[in-house]
Amino acid sequence: MYRTAPAALALLLAACGRAEITPEQRTKRLEARRTACITEALQQRAQSQLAQLDTMMRQQAGAGIPDIVRAPHTFAQVYAAYADVKAHEAAYLDSAFHAGSKQDSLAYIQSAGKFRVSPPSEGSVEENVARLYANDYTVSREYADHACNKLVEDQEKR
Repeated sequence: MYRTAPAALALLLAACGRAEITPEQRTKRLEARRTACITEALQQRAQSQLAQLDTMMRQQAGAGIPDIVRAPHTFAQVYAAYADVKAHEAAYLDSAFHAGSKQDSLAYIQSAGKFRVSPPSEGSVEENVARLYANDYTVSREYADHACNKLVEDQEKR
C-alpha cells in the first residue's frame, strides 16, 4: 500500500519551504492526499458497518448471541481498528508532504511511524483483515468515480 521509502523521504524534504515544487514532488503530494482520503473513507465505512453489527449484537443480547452474528462482529471490530490505524498513518504522511518546513515534515513522518501495523500472524483474523483491507484500498484506488480520485483529479488540474 503506502510506505515512505528513503528516496521519497528525500523528495519530500526537498520540497519543504520551497516556493515551487518539482512535478515529481507534486505527484507525490497528490498521491499522499489520495491515500489519506481513501483510507479515511475506508475508516468511516468500517465504523458504520461496525455500528450496524453493534446494534444487532445489542438486540440479540438477551437471547444469546449466535456464532453467525458473533464472528462477523469480531471481524468488523478488527477491521475497524486496522482501518483506523491506516487512516491515521496516511493522514500524518499527507501532512508531511504538505508541511511548510523540513522540521514539521519530519515530525509528521515520526508520528506516522507510530501507526505502522506489524505483519500479522499467518492464518489469523488480523491477516484476513489486512488482506481484505488491501483489496478494498486497491478497488477504491482504481475506481475512477471514487470521490477521493475525483478530488485529486480536480487538484491536478490546478
